[in-house]
Amino acid sequence: MPDPVDELTNDEPFPVKPDTNEYEALRFLVANRKYGFTPLEVADHTNISKSSASKTMARLFEKDLVRRSNGAYYVEPERSEVLRQRLESLDAAVRLFDSTPDDDAYAKEGWEEELSSINPDDEPATAETRDSTTVDAEAERLIMDLEDNQGKTGDDL
Repeated sequence: MPDPVDELTNDEPFPVKPDTNEYEALRFLVANRKYGFTPLEVADHTNISKSSASKTMARLFEKDLVRRSNGAYYVEPERSEVLRQRLESLDAAVRLFDSTPDDDAYAKEGWEEELSSINPDDEPATAETRDSTTVDAEAERLIMDLEDNQGKTGDDL
């Protein structure tokens, strides 16, 4: 019998955040998915302190991301690929965020003046409430901007 879509989708965020001990331990276990490691062994192979390793592994176990047997923690083989993909997605998001400029290097000078007011008394709230004079003025401004920029290259704009 087919599974309902509601049961197949999971909108919960991934329970591990980048740059945390849990993230580092899970990444290590996924990379070494053929073996189980004690918390001290995980600490020896990562930047996790020995005093934090047991708590970190217990949290991953509680979040149902790893399994435990005889004091060793491991990633289930059938889940390792999904976990690897989730970790890679997190890495990609972090890289994207880190690569964006901290300033408005791409903003056009004077962009602030082009923003609409959030005060409902300053401008009409919807297109239906705009009068023809406002629409005509906006259209004329856009046409002038297009004419001013006609023939300019991306470097000129």
